[in-house]
Amino acid sequence: MLRYGMNYVDQGVEFYEAQHRKLQIQSLKLKAAQLGFQIIEVPAA
Repeated sequence: MLRYGMNYVDQGVEFYEAQHRKLQIQSLKLKAAQLGFQIIEVPAA
């Protein structure tokens, strides 16, 4: 931001929680694949 002169915009807690959740899911899929499993996502009810 400082390098390019951009303004700081707070994305909010929801944005960071969604990003964290996405990273957790990717990590779990990778670990499952290493153990020979496959994860199938089911939409939340």
